[in-house]
Amino acid sequence: MIAVAATDGLSLRPAVVDVDSGAMRILAERNLTLPGTRTFFHWIDDAAIACDVTVGNRPTLWLDIEKRGATASIANWRKAWGGREATASPLKTDQPDPVLEEAEYCVVEVETGRYETFPREEPRPEHLEAFVGRPEPDYPPRVVGPGKPVPPQSILVATHPEGSETIYLTRSDDATRVLRLAGYAPSVIFETDTHMDEVEPSRSFLMPYTTGAGQETELRCILPPDYRDGERRPAVLWVYPGFKAGSDMAHRQHLLNQPGMFNLHLLAARGFVVIIPSMPYDKAALGDERVLADCLTDTALPACDAVVEAGYGDRDRIHVAGHSLGGWATLVLLTKSMAFRSGIAMAATSNLLSQTDDVRLRFDAIVDSSRAPGLADNFHVTEPPWKRLDPYLRNSPLFSVETVSAPVLMIHGDQDYVEIGQSEQMFAALRSLGKPAEFVRYWGEGHVLESPTNIRDAWKRIIDWLETA
Repeated sequence: MIAVAATDGLSLRPAVVDVDSGAMRILAERNLTLPGTRTFFHWIDDAAIACDVTVGNRPTLWLDIEKRGATASIANWRKAWGGREATASPLKTDQPDPVLEEAEYCVVEVETGRYETFPREEPRPEHLEAFVGRPEPDYPPRVVGPGKPVPPQSILVATHPEGSETIYLTRSDDATRVLRLAGYAPSVIFETDTHMDEVEPSRSFLMPYTTGAGQETELRCILPPDYRDGERRPAVLWVYPGFKAGSDMAHRQHLLNQPGMFNLHLLAARGFVVIIPSMPYDKAALGDERVLADCLTDTALPACDAVVEAGYGDRDRIHVAGHSLGGWATLVLLTKSMAFRSGIAMAATSNLLSQTDDVRLRFDAIVDSSRAPGLADNFHVTEPPWKRLDPYLRNSPLFSVETVSAPVLMIHGDQDYVEIGQSEQMFAALRSLGKPAEFVRYWGEGHVLESPTNIRDAWKRIIDWLETA
């Protein structure tokens, strides 16, 4: 059996998969916590596994939090419309920061599903020590490479104690599979993610380029599947400050079947060259003279130049796009350069001065204190605006909106922790200036779209935008 974490989007349960039949069985109606890069489970023996579960069986935080604001708002609006219950939510400045998720250890019997929980504090049972001290696996996961009877991009998941068989996870263009290798020929235990098998794979490769600051780095280029040598195709520059193209993309943009909605092979399949640059910058150089927004053209423009000079891209038909911090970078680049035919900014920040309460927590009577750390981590702004206003203004594309050089499509979910007002302000400013822009709001969606229908709709709008801009 293989211990797995099974989710329906609302709960996250401990389960096992029978290797011979491929059948999955939920062990206990307890919510697991997300362990980061560590493994979910440790087999204590053939009869029991150890794991972390939420205290009080609360929903797993990152499944719960995306839906919390929407469900709470519906409930409170009904109270208000009914007129019989107050919907006041008072906050005080001396409120402590909330503890949003607490965990405890759990041991589950595989055959019966009976479980026992233990507090995190010592002392604890000796048989839990191996689970508590389990090592961090490689991250990104190390692939097996050539020379094995499984695909080179496979990840070794588990080895039988006697070495008689091994389990691999492999993400191929047409599916994600769990493979069992007993002897030489692998067999498929489980298969999913077959929804991309009708999209033709594209050629993807790394190529070197030199930043405006003189640093040697790399970009990833994805060519359309029907690309012919010597053709100059329209291109999309996909940006994210600080990103490094290379080994950390082992299971991302260079594969057709990659996790998440931002599958850039969909752009290549429609005839666009995709440019994904490393975007290094010197954090130590940020200060009074230079802010993060000033660093973006140092990488974005030379990356475009490298792809154009290699003969792949058409300089007059390069679009820029990004999500989250990449959406912010897209708006900044449109204010600082005339190199782009259009921009697509998803879940983008436009005004650092108006970052407000996380909408997912707005209907809870708690104080959200995450804004200052977020500003420091993402934008390297460490002082409040009443002490130092300049970096807020210079890092906010809203205050340079009059220099936006190309049409822009903005996409935002109303439950996003990057509040939808960030895009609403930018759209209102562009509209007041008579600059071409389109703003698409997705109701009930968080930072990354989750509804399959909304994902399809967004991709249709993105492709239509690029093909007509």
